[in-house]
Amino acid sequence: MGIFGGKVARAGVEGVKITCLDCSPSLRPRGVCNGNPPNKMTCININMGKGQTSMSQGFYKRRTTCNFSKQIMTAFALWMVLLPTAASKFVLNLTPKDPMARVGDSLVLTCKASGCAGDVMFTWASLTDRSLYGKTETNGTVSLQIFNPLAIQHINKVLCKATCTNKGEKAQTSTKVNVYALPKDPTISRSDLLTEGQESNLTCTVPDVYPTERLIIEWLLGDEVLLKQDEHLEVPTVTSVLKYRPTAQNNGQNVTCRATLDIGIDKRTRETVASMTVQYSPRNITISENTQVNIGDSFTLTCRAEGNPEPTVLWRKLDQDGRSVVAGEGATLLVEEASWSHGGEYECVAHNIVGNRTAHMTVNVQGPPEKPVIYRSPSGELKAGDSVTITCQSESGPQGRVALRQLTGSQGAELQSNQGHTSITVQSLTATDSGLYECQATNPYGKQTSFLNFTVLDELYTENQRTTETITSMTVQYSPRNITISENTQVNIGDSFTLTCRAEGNPEPTVLWRKLDQDGRSVVAGEGATLLVEEASWSHGGEYECVAHNVVGNRTAHMTVNVRDKSVNPKTVIIPAVCFVSMTAAAATLMRFLRRAKNTSSYELAMTV
Repeated sequence: MGIFGGKVARAGVEGVKITCLDCSPSLRPRGVCNGNPPNKMTCININMGKGQTSMSQGFYKRRTTCNFSKQIMTAFALWMVLLPTAASKFVLNLTPKDPMARVGDSLVLTCKASGCAGDVMFTWASLTDRSLYGKTETNGTVSLQIFNPLAIQHINKVLCKATCTNKGEKAQTSTKVNVYALPKDPTISRSDLLTEGQESNLTCTVPDVYPTERLIIEWLLGDEVLLKQDEHLEVPTVTSVLKYRPTAQNNGQNVTCRATLDIGIDKRTRETVASMTVQYSPRNITISENTQVNIGDSFTLTCRAEGNPEPTVLWRKLDQDGRSVVAGEGATLLVEEASWSHGGEYECVAHNIVGNRTAHMTVNVQGPPEKPVIYRSPSGELKAGDSVTITCQSESGPQGRVALRQLTGSQGAELQSNQGHTSITVQSLTATDSGLYECQATNPYGKQTSFLNFTVLDELYTENQRTTETITSMTVQYSPRNITISENTQVNIGDSFTLTCRAEGNPEPTVLWRKLDQDGRSVVAGEGATLLVEEASWSHGGEYECVAHNVVGNRTAHMTVNVRDKSVNPKTVIIPAVCFVSMTAAAATLMRFLRRAKNTSSYELAMTV
């Protein structure tokens, strides 16, 4: 029995043309081959019977033999009857298959029907019971589902169904629509300011990216990878948090957030670079070296430090007890005219919101000592048996000394000496304590001298004199009262200022000015009802005490001078006012001496050299 590939003939069918390949003459079918030459194709005609359908011409390849017998032809005809008519089957073809398309592009699904000679009705649907969000166009046996523009919402399983109207046959096919969204430029933000040594959160945000399982986010500092993250929540906007503890060296360095989406058919990388601003405390502080300056000269101190924010500089001057007084602000401290008070240790404090750092240096002021001041207390009339305190002081620098001597009666013997200030108290005065006293200030650069002269009254008076003095004393002498002093005042550095203090009393009170320091200790600032300062310096600021005293008693009053800085510091000298004050002071002094001379028949003179 012959076997042929492809198609078989129906049994008892006539008129079918069959081609037998490579038939040799000895194998040709007897009675049916048309006598063609050997090794040529042989045509076989099979007559169709009544009531049978015709088969199309087909080509058949010989498998075993070309000898056709009646039984072979009958079997072949039976195969042809059983052959399915595949060409007439109703089928659908949906393209593209499982597409992957980019958000914003357009995607067209084509559903094509075949095997239907009549009209075809198409229906599009979702296998997940969702809207397709597309547009349908149909033309004959072809239907299109159009997505334009493509969005994340178009991710779906799409079903194409069709019905062949003349046959009533139905067919369907499906595909999965996959969508991807390339990453946009990431954004970098921080939860707070970056501070050296403190952990901070840096956040990288990548918006509108899909699918997130294909997204890789990397953090880089320069070329160094700090963090790589490839697992994310399924949300449209992806964030990555870098916990970082910066150093001062990171200030100004670039940190990068890099987002990469790789879906095989397309790969895209986006990155954003940000410069880090790191706050750190002051460091690398530099300050002027220790310096020497002559009295009256100007000098400048500088102090600078690195830091972020930029450090603010504060200058402090330290006293011998370690306490400090603010001397100025800013990287540069300018002193236009050095005085003894400007000598000592200075501290520069550089500070910002993160921390502070300090540095120290020393200024050594050099020059001859200032004119010393010598005075006694009490300053009124002295009698035998009284006590008196003589004080000598001068600004002469850290190496200066003052010495107190009595020049008459003791051959100039030194009574007391000390650094900057000395005093001696003489109990039970006698006439031999009268005379001239010297206060001398010395240092390596020179010396200055001042003198004080006073007389101790002896008790050898006549009875009439005693009676007169007693009556006079009981009638007129009284302690100072109704004391008035200048109000608290403010003065610019470099300007002149005048303080006045007056009181009633008999004998007329003598006025002594003292300046109080923070410990309550006092330094004599001058004598007389008027105290004139021609050029204010920082040392002139503070509390002043006016002591009005006579032989009966004393009374004090206080006021404060506030010295403040100014950008322009002209030296102003009002000559007429100075002359007036000087003449007034001289007249007052002369009147005091005249009154004393009248009562005691002696004079007291303080000489200054």
